[in-house]
Amino acid sequence: MQTLTIERTITAPIEKVWDAFTNPEVLKQWYTPQGMSNAFISVDLTVGGKFRYCFKMKDGDAEFWGRGIYVKIDAPNYLAYRDSFTDADGNDVAPSHFGMVGDAVIETLVEIFLTSDGNTTTVKLVAENPFDEKMTADMTEGWNGMFDNLMKEVG
Repeated sequence: MQTLTIERTITAPIEKVWDAFTNPEVLKQWYTPQGMSNAFISVDLTVGGKFRYCFKMKDGDAEFWGRGIYVKIDAPNYLAYRDSFTDADGNDVAPSHFGMVGDAVIETLVEIFLTSDGNTTTVKLVAENPFDEKMTADMTEGWNGMFDNLMKEVG
């Protein structure tokens, strides 16, 4: 299994960046890959609680549903969840459900580390990556696009 790591430094206090990851109203503004919109988001910020989302293609009707189950929350420095694809009802599905390679349900650990230096916050994402090289490239592009959005939202 590979690990995907992305790091960004944002000119914003750590509390504002934490809020961007945990407040559904703020999260909905930036948590979407380029070329998509965020059609749905919900957050139950408790260990065992669910974070659900739906990305919708801007130029069509295709939707991509997913969910995270929080495994550790240490505000405002650390957030970890197990992420997987789901159908619209929240049932886990394989990537093939959305036309991607893979017939098994895959759950990946996503960790968000936040560190503060005054009015600057460093965000480090570490994610398990059990996918192939194409999915790795897609995930990297998707997260980088979302982090671009995050920097515009809070920076």
